[in-house]
Amino acid sequence: MSFTLSPIAFFCYNRPHHTRITLEALQKNHLASQSRIFIFSDAPKNDEAREGVSAVREYISSLGGFASINIVIRNENYGCAKNIIDGITRVAGEFGRVIVVEDDILTCPHFLSYMNDALELYKDDDGVGAATGYLYPLYARERLPQSFFSDRLAVWGWGTWQRSWKDYEYDAGKLLASLKSEGLAEKYDLGLKSKPRTSELEAQASERINTWDYQVNASMFLHGRLILNPGRTLTNNIGFDGTGVHCGTADNDAINTRLADKYEPLTKIPAEIDTRLHEVYRQSLEYSGLHRWQKALWKLRRIFS
Repeated sequence: MSFTLSPIAFFCYNRPHHTRITLEALQKNHLASQSRIFIFSDAPKNDEAREGVSAVREYISSLGGFASINIVIRNENYGCAKNIIDGITRVAGEFGRVIVVEDDILTCPHFLSYMNDALELYKDDDGVGAATGYLYPLYARERLPQSFFSDRLAVWGWGTWQRSWKDYEYDAGKLLASLKSEGLAEKYDLGLKSKPRTSELEAQASERINTWDYQVNASMFLHGRLILNPGRTLTNNIGFDGTGVHCGTADNDAINTRLADKYEPLTKIPAEIDTRLHEVYRQSLEYSGLHRWQKALWKLRRIFS
């Protein structure tokens, strides 16, 4: 590649086992040895987290396998949202682009190749807000293309540009008000009955949850920016075991699929949504938000429809 590789922003807290697995997978990426990585290690929130944070910091202090390693040690607890927002802002602001990985995201060896291709191909296309390496399990009978566009960002291994990130709005109440005043709330919800996307913003605005990624989606949507998705997932989430700040427990088969085992250099496609693929994507998101008994009924309806 003739262009400079995108820097990686990696975020960790108090899970040494997850951090090790995630970084070891990143080290196995074909472009790891040529990539700069910035590791943001948050400080413990309480005494219970102190041992895990210390173990994480001991491990990352001897890390190798990358072109350069810059470790940012937080001296006070930022919390997940502030740590990530600040880290992305710093790296994207300095380099114009950033690849974002949290401590529970397992990547395949092609992840950095895909992300660098995507961030280079669409760097001047303001209609594209980000690229994700994660693909929800899609219940499609047809073969998916190499990549496609959607209007939803999965933040389980993704990348963006400063030109897009500068429009990030953390205030979920403001985002929700803008969606409603511009008549976009229904479109933003994608017709999802199991978990409308506006309900995520409502939960954040009312402080029932404290996160950052729902606001990324809404900010991208309000600025008319699409998300590039891979035809095969390049990442899986290993954090749904009750150890994460925001992840509870979940059936891995419902969120993860087999990682891509090969990769061809990314071909640029028009930044537009394919209506057929969009419906497949929407239905899969609907399915992911159902209870187990609802999923069983949903599958039966598809079989006999």
